[in-house]
Amino acid sequence: MFQVVAISLNPALLSFLNKYCTKYDARWQLRSFPTIGSYAAAPRNEDSTDLLFFDAQDIIAGLEEKRLVCFMAPLALRVVVTNTLHDDVVLDHLDHFHAFIGESVDFEHLTQLFQNAQRLKTLPLPALSRRILASFTHYPVFPAVSNNLRQQLADPTVDVARVARLLEHDPVVVSRLMQLVNSPYMGFASETLSLDIAVSRLGMQVVEMLVLMLAVKGASATVSAKEHGQVMEQALQLANACRSLAKESQLKRQQQEHVFIAAILSCFGQLLLLQNGWMLDDPGLEAEQSDSIRPDVAISAYLLTLWGLDQKLIAPLLTQHQFNADPGTEWLVSNCLYLARLSKAQLQALPDDVRQHIVASPFGPTLGLRP
Repeated sequence: MFQVVAISLNPALLSFLNKYCTKYDARWQLRSFPTIGSYAAAPRNEDSTDLLFFDAQDIIAGLEEKRLVCFMAPLALRVVVTNTLHDDVVLDHLDHFHAFIGESVDFEHLTQLFQNAQRLKTLPLPALSRRILASFTHYPVFPAVSNNLRQQLADPTVDVARVARLLEHDPVVVSRLMQLVNSPYMGFASETLSLDIAVSRLGMQVVEMLVLMLAVKGASATVSAKEHGQVMEQALQLANACRSLAKESQLKRQQQEHVFIAAILSCFGQLLLLQNGWMLDDPGLEAEQSDSIRPDVAISAYLLTLWGLDQKLIAPLLTQHQFNADPGTEWLVSNCLYLARLSKAQLQALPDDVRQHIVASPFGPTLGLRP
């Protein structure tokens, strides 16, 4: 079962929510409150809040009241209803809420929010990662350029020129993307001089993830350019190592691209930790067990799910902490991520049964392992 809470007097919103819970997915239970005070005073039931709507159009709330809402629904997908025509009004709310909608409710958008909240609740995250996430008060905004790019790429007829023309509206991102495509990380033999050629060389999906990574920098004033650059460089080093291992192990081109993207995506948790005042070398970020998912990677999966990214891109992040011996090709990406992080000494120190599984995999010969 899932629970949605609405703090609202808006009859249209409440009608939409009730319709979804009663006619579209009966697993959702709706609880509505006219004020923050009535929500705070209501008895707590055993089910946590999974999705929360706060109507900032009809209910005036100060900073402390917004914090109270966050405190009472720490792991919920929190949505604010506000005036979307003014950026300053929207940004004023996004320290406490993950998404926003206008007064005119779109049922398709509403359905997507329910689906994202459902995915968030069912993510297999360790207890430590959930405790850290529950303490967060700041989340980066999904960049406008990435949202526009996502809409373009949803069109099966989209081509390189259309994507390039869209990106040209954000010269800062284009500049960083061109620097990146001509860096050693990309491994192209000749210089790339035009945005169209850059998009063509990188591929649509890689461009989408790189733009997201580059654009998020501008969404957080609390993460310095130096910190963002360090995280980005480490992510690109890992992505390059992963792609090289995948290529040398003769994985398919699409799998090589998937590995590269997954390595890039795994860095977003570090940016979110920095934004919320954590140091990346904090002992509190050590995984509870050596063979469990690292908190920063788990947080990456949470943020990307919050943004509604494809589950196929997120799944390898949740399984890359160990080598999976199952023969299915779906494990190749996460196994490649796992192996690319290991030093030679760590590889040699693995238990014999794990080493034998690696020997029998496509990565064994590449890593110099023999039966």
